Amino acid sequence: MSPNLKIALKKIARISLWVMLIGIALFALAFSHKQAQSALCVRVNVRVYPAEIGFYNRQKILEQLRLNLPSGKKAIGLPLGDIAINNVENHLKGLDFIENAEAYADMQGELYLNVWQRKPIVRIMRFDGTQFYVDQFGIKMPLNEYFTAHVPFANGNIFERFEKSDSVYSFVGNEVFKIASYVDKHPFYKALIEQIFVNADNELILVPKIGNQVIVFGDTNKMEIKFKKLLAFYREGLSRIGWSKYKRIDLRFDGQVICKI
Repeated sequence: MSPNLKIALKKIARISLWVMLIGIALFALAFSHKQAQSALCVRVNVRVYPAEIGFYNRQKILEQLRLNLPSGKKAIGLPLGDIAINNVENHLKGLDFIENAEAYADMQGELYLNVWQRKPIVRIMRFDGTQFYVDQFGIKMPLNEYFTAHVPFANGNIFERFEKSDSVYSFVGNEVFKIASYVDKHPFYKALIEQIFVNADNELILVPKIGNQVIVFGDTNKMEIKFKKLLAFYREGLSRIGWSKYKRIDLRFDGQVICKI
């Protein structure tokens, strides 16, 4: 046998071995998938994140699951192949208050539904009274009849239209979103700010939860510097003279905080 023929036969043998191994693997996967599809659902595990946001809980997610099951059927005792798990996952992802979701099952017949809720950072009321939330990514959300998020309330000269899952688009809407995002990331300001009012000049007026004053913030230019000035004033000024001394704190001017009684 010539050397070239030996090399060719070795190559053919290696290719044949790989083809056989791939075939065995595909057969095993298909068999496992068929077994998983025919396995009966024995338990539904629901995890909702973050737990402190109450748009959805275990019961409400199970109600959404039932909408995707054959009429009159329950998940427990149903073959996993009849549950259409991909459809369940896509359905959950399409809900107003859900940022992401995943649905899957294991070989033991346990179904897992994991959902991540959207996190509202501000509640906006348009000039015409229409109200909606904006989440941490600038996506609009409707109000929810079962849960009210404790976030700053923004109103006044706001013309931002509401369409579900739409992003904030207007100048004023983006100004409100920027300041609400900053407030949400800082525990002190998050505990302090209750309302964001937009006046006729599109300036932001902050209303704290404590004291009788309003904070004239202006626009979001140099936002971090303005908030640092405010923090310093609260620490060094109001801590000595009291929270009720001034009615108006103005942060619009560089290097100073102007207060009015």
